[in-house]
Amino acid sequence: MDESLPMATPASSARLLAGLAGRLREAARDGDWTALARVDAEIAEQLRGYDALRASADERASWGALRHAHEQAMQDCQRESRRLRQAIEQMVVLRQGWLAYAESQTWQAPPLNARGAP
Repeated sequence: MDESLPMATPASSARLLAGLAGRLREAARDGDWTALARVDAEIAEQLRGYDALRASADERASWGALRHAHEQAMQDCQRESRRLRQAIEQMVVLRQGWLAYAESQTWQAPPLNARGAP
């Protein structure tokens, strides 16, 4: 579906922008970063054709709502980025402990008997 500007009416423009805002919020809420990137690219495409001087009041309001949704999505992305960074840092610390433990273990498991028990 091609949703690029120019749009036939200010009402259709406002609906398109509201739809983009909704999809952006949904992708951020779901943590669907691939979908969020796609919507963000669509928003960038719409911005190329945006003329604030010719926009109706409804269009300007829709752009404002979209801007707010975008700011929220950016905050969600930053929060997820911090969470992932912390998880990776924790894995690095734990990995060092795991490696140290593995290196300190020189034992071998006892041989199994015919029943599969030591």
